[in-house]
Amino acid sequence: MEKAAVSFLTALILLVSLSMQPVLASTIQVFGEEEPGSGIDRTASQGNDHSSNSAQKAGAPASRGQRLQPPELYAEAAILMDMDTGQVIYGKNPHQRMYPASLTKVITCLLAIEEGNFSDKVTITAEMIDTVPRSSTHIALTYGEELTLGQLVNAMMVESANDAANAVAVHLGGSLPGFVEMMNRKADELGADGTHFSNPNGLPEDDHYTTAYDLALFTREALAHEEFRTLAGTQHYEIPPTNLQPQTRRMNNRQYMFCLNDTYPGAFAGKTGWTEEAGNTLITIAERDNVTLTSVVLKSNGVADAEFIDSTNLLDYGYDNFHRVFVPKDGVEDRKVDGGTLVAQEMPVLLPDLLSVDQLNLQVNTESPGQEAVTVLAPKSVSAFMEPQVGYFPFLLVPDDLPVSAEGSDPESQRAAVWSHIKWERLVRSPVAWIAGGVLFFLLAVALLVRGISRMRYRRRQRRMRDQRIRGPIQEPPTGTVRVYRPKERMGGPKKRR
Repeated sequence: MEKAAVSFLTALILLVSLSMQPVLASTIQVFGEEEPGSGIDRTASQGNDHSSNSAQKAGAPASRGQRLQPPELYAEAAILMDMDTGQVIYGKNPHQRMYPASLTKVITCLLAIEEGNFSDKVTITAEMIDTVPRSSTHIALTYGEELTLGQLVNAMMVESANDAANAVAVHLGGSLPGFVEMMNRKADELGADGTHFSNPNGLPEDDHYTTAYDLALFTREALAHEEFRTLAGTQHYEIPPTNLQPQTRRMNNRQYMFCLNDTYPGAFAGKTGWTEEAGNTLITIAERDNVTLTSVVLKSNGVADAEFIDSTNLLDYGYDNFHRVFVPKDGVEDRKVDGGTLVAQEMPVLLPDLLSVDQLNLQVNTESPGQEAVTVLAPKSVSAFMEPQVGYFPFLLVPDDLPVSAEGSDPESQRAAVWSHIKWERLVRSPVAWIAGGVLFFLLAVALLVRGISRMRYRRRQRRMRDQRIRGPIQEPPTGTVRVYRPKERMGGPKKRR
């Protein structure tokens, strides 16, 4: 019976493992996706697998007459961007210079994450609060008050406090002008050509402007830091009493795309903004089916909650009409250059159902040193409902002393490469991984329990057989025989000496 139970459980574990294999494989594939700009080299075999999958998913070319209907927006400028690749799905005046209002605080938060220590003590000075009008959003910081940098960053992102943003800036940059230089330098590094900052909080100034596209770039860069997901996604925050403030400061986020009961499905972070000059501005970040999209709307006015209506329509447009496919890189040859080999990256893009991979065009640029890349273009006819450029993938430079692919490399390095591709943070948050792990753990525990019971019974049977060999077979009394026990003998005690 024990053998039958063990065999049944073994078969059950194998059956569950086989059934979960596609789910786990797809989960690991998604969590193995490359971080933007991480520069991880993929093996040629992995790229070929994705290419075959993309061909199946994209299907046959769509009919020429099909079109999508992009949303009509109240916003003067807007954009919808894929955070994994930087692909612009749709934009309305995405490069038009606009006042950002408090969306400015996204890059202020980014610099605080990169340059600051959130446990640092910050003493409030006049420079931090004198330039903030009392009519704007603030948390009533006072001269000489002491808070941590982390508390100030949270107040800046949750309550959108302008005095807290100034305090962060002076602490990190030494002064407000010093921090503004850091902001503009960071914008230049990210290629934000339409941006110029003059303060860290977003209050209106003539030379303080940016674009929807640049704000999406800043958000994508910030999302590379796990702390930003928390800071931009916190709904409520409290600052306990300080040396000069006896009361607890309680703050509530007003980014209602993820802060109310009726939130947008998948939205987990974002930032609000408003000034009279900028109008309503909003950044919303959402994730569904392992695709992370960000919508940015600027000067979204005309009706109540126009910024939320626009953001909802943009995200719906992306999730309802586009899906992830992988462009084959078989046709992109490796290029030998001084010091190594240029290798094409994996090329994930978002396409609508009416567009297939076969309709895409690859433009390979290897003539400009330092700018070698593959640009993936859709037909110009799609410009009415999506951006024709669907991907831009720089080549990877593999030094001469490293293998270009997994072929010929030792098994240990191959295994290390596979494990390095898994995004463990997302894997831990995945309900599929938890369910699969729980089922396998339960079945393993049951199998170990049955095996332990079987071994215990086997050892007991072996002891009985050994006793029989030593003492001889046990003679059972004839049927009907009555055996009489003496009291002490029955109790097992010693016989009384007479």
